[in-house]
Amino acid sequence: MNSSLSLHRTGGVAGFDDQLVVDADGSATLTSRGKEPFTCSVKSATMSRIAAAADRAEKAPRPRAHEEDTKKKRKLRTPTPDTIHLYLTVGEKQISYEDVKSADQSYRDLFDLMNDVMSSASSLRKGGDGATRSGSVCS
Repeated sequence: MNSSLSLHRTGGVAGFDDQLVVDADGSATLTSRGKEPFTCSVKSATMSRIAAAADRAEKAPRPRAHEEDTKKKRKLRTPTPDTIHLYLTVGEKQISYEDVKSADQSYRDLFDLMNDVMSSASSLRKGGDGATRSGSVCS
């Protein structure tokens, strides 16, 4: 993994607008609307898995975007206000979670790993015991 990765989450009943950036050194910064940015460290085992999945994803064909018609790309709008959307940026590629269903497994793995980091960082920011809880990927 040569560059940072980001995961952007929007939508939901509460109106999520969260951005997680994970750097190659393992630092992860979670920025959310109305909250101070929070930085944590991704555990080394998880960081190794993220780096491997990112390297595979950068080499894999980009998932095809779901299109409304053959001439226009779909707009990245939430069809229902409460729907949660996730967008992953790997290198120069921005991919919607909706588009990875038929894509290379590395993209799905990377979405899962980045979502785990976002959940752990969110728990730690709230003062939860995410750092000591079994399964946490950040400290």
